[in-house]
Amino acid sequence: MRLMAITSAAVALLLAQAAPSAHAGLIGNGTNTVSALFFLGTAVPSPPYTNPPPTEIEGGGSTLIPAQFPIGVADEATIDVGDTTITITNQAAVPFCSTATVPCPDVFTGFAFSFSAGVDITGVSVDPASAANFLPAGVSPLELLTPTDIIVNLVGENPTVGAQLILDVTTAVPSPVPEPPTITLFAIGLSAMLIGRRKRRLVNPNVTPL
Repeated sequence: MRLMAITSAAVALLLAQAAPSAHAGLIGNGTNTVSALFFLGTAVPSPPYTNPPPTEIEGGGSTLIPAQFPIGVADEATIDVGDTTITITNQAAVPFCSTATVPCPDVFTGFAFSFSAGVDITGVSVDPASAANFLPAGVSPLELLTPTDIIVNLVGENPTVGAQLILDVTTAVPSPVPEPPTITLFAIGLSAMLIGRRKRRLVNPNVTPL
């Protein structure tokens, strides 16, 4: 019985070491980063976001996820990026527009989110908990441009102070890492040996256990 317990523990430890530890969200293995960019009255942006250039780079550049970007001078909003959501909280009682004209003539006023290569986004949608007066708008309201790039157009939107736009983000589930063949064969061999030993003891109970 003692040999069986020790061997079973050894097999469990080997299989645990061989199991994958990948994480499917935006955080990943803890090294994924995000950059939040704000565009005011520009053309629809696209990677690498140099034409047009962003009006404002939130927080000064890329940061590890989870990320909390403080209120920006141009966008007047705070941004929180978690494992599966992006939350934009409006902090000013003014429309998202480069002019005071109504309706807003801008093509694009809003955000771009650019993630590091470790992120593999498969979908993005507006969470039902978002404020009704703070939803993506315009000709390009909410788009997943690449597996690492999202743009959200807020042109003409006039949310109240404290209103939130919450984006739900889905990512690809990583493929499980196959167990090394040697470990698998070793585990199978040990299991077979234990089963055989148990059967022999049942047939001949006078055998002294190890």
